[in-house]
Amino acid sequence: MENSTDIPPFEFSDMIQRTIVASLILIASVVGIIGNSLVILAVLLSKKLSTTTNAFVVNLSIADLLTCLVMPWDVVALLGKDGSPVGERICSVVAAVIFTTVGCSICTLASIALNRLLLITRPKATYRRIYTPKKIAVWLVVIWLVPLLTTNIPPLLNVGALGFNEPFHLCGSIPAHPNHKAFNLIISAVLYPIPCIVILVSYSLIWIHLHRQAKKLPKRPVTSSPISVSAIANNQDAIPMDHLPVPAATSNANRSPGTSRQTEVTKNMLYVVGAFGICIIPYSINLFVDDKSPLIPYTTVIVLLNSCINPLIYATKHRDFKTVFGCILRRQWVLIPNPSNFLKALTR
Repeated sequence: MENSTDIPPFEFSDMIQRTIVASLILIASVVGIIGNSLVILAVLLSKKLSTTTNAFVVNLSIADLLTCLVMPWDVVALLGKDGSPVGERICSVVAAVIFTTVGCSICTLASIALNRLLLITRPKATYRRIYTPKKIAVWLVVIWLVPLLTTNIPPLLNVGALGFNEPFHLCGSIPAHPNHKAFNLIISAVLYPIPCIVILVSYSLIWIHLHRQAKKLPKRPVTSSPISVSAIANNQDAIPMDHLPVPAATSNANRSPGTSRQTEVTKNMLYVVGAFGICIIPYSINLFVDDKSPLIPYTTVIVLLNSCINPLIYATKHRDFKTVFGCILRRQWVLIPNPSNFLKALTR
């Protein structure tokens, strides 16, 4: 009986499958470049989108945009017939960029989760003291430095290497390197556990807080009271309800438009986190169980698809982004709500 070690290692050699994977990556790249550029432009053009949370959203879009810009090199690598059609140095840069930007994405998502937690559960004074422009700038630098150093220092110390991955015809870590597994372990241990814990704990605490707040609302008999003009103004989709009774027990503190708005934004961020989890988990499991599995090219594609999903979520779930996106695509600059100084300067 032949020893299992004599089985030749897997190679992603089927040209039809490689063409399918390359096509998916190319589509994701094009959609992601357009979508993430729209997100960045929308925040630049509208003061309404210039919030603290959206500083992190823009950072996430920049990371995704960089991923999408280098993804075509993976397409070239996949479609090459003999060896690597991409230079080893180019492939190592592509791999470093993707590893760094994916790590930056999860760190940014953790930062957004913490931001929502403090905004919803802590006094405004505390929130404003923490999220000053200087502190946010430092925070964003750290978000980039952690994955950048984690990705690039180990190869410099001969712990793993980045370049053309021959078995899968992709730019990534080189499996033939003797310290390949150690490099993967460092990446997995440093970049993922802590941000994932922060995300899970933060959104769990937000849910508990909102649940408790809902329970505190007194249940009293419904009595008629007039609806204020400001309440209608804050809900553009509201229909006239002058003839309907309104619960008198609902206070501005418990049901204020601001609270509802923050809850809505938090839900939108949860969609983004959920999309990231759905995309990254299959690859992580695949890498942990068998980093030479034939499924690696497909789970890699799922990871890369995440770079084009977030703008689609904002366009369908976030009403402010949806409005500004529509104005940009129709070139209706004057209709952009709360135009920024940058937009005013452009339209003079």
